[in-house]
Amino acid sequence: MGKELKRGVEGLFLQEKPAKILILLKKENKPLYTAIISREINGTYAHTLNVLAELERLKLVSFKETGRIKLVNLTELGSEVARAIQDFIDLVSLAEAEAKVDQLYEREVKGRLREEVAKQRVSRELGRYKKNLEALTEKPPNVVLFAKKLIKKIDGIVAEVMGYPPA
Repeated sequence: MGKELKRGVEGLFLQEKPAKILILLKKENKPLYTAIISREINGTYAHTLNVLAELERLKLVSFKETGRIKLVNLTELGSEVARAIQDFIDLVSLAEAEAKVDQLYEREVKGRLREEVAKQRVSRELGRYKKNLEALTEKPPNVVLFAKKLIKKIDGIVAEVMGYPPA
């Protein structure tokens, strides 16, 4: 793959709208009108058309014309790219969640006596993180692996805060 093409492709998928279009088409699992895509991704119609033209050039979407109206379909390759983008987003979300858990631990738990820790508040906050992570356990194996590791880490912190024996 040439340097220019590679840089162009990276630039395309590191932008918000192309990724949103592919994920939307994958989630809906049916052809959509350009106007609907534009509205759902909160983009202008003209910009959406330009992005779709680039995605079509890359063979990630195809158009089916019925008169003046175009329906946009996700190709098989486009479906795989959408899945990979969603996995990437999920993994970055896990990294953000782990950073928040670590910050909470450093701020509220580390180096303090158990009696000094606001147990209920810390447990409640960690419980929210855990609930969000449990939604990721339905994802592909690489995402599930990291989600489960972080859930185990949260359980360990809760056990430490509440004075339970480590699991």
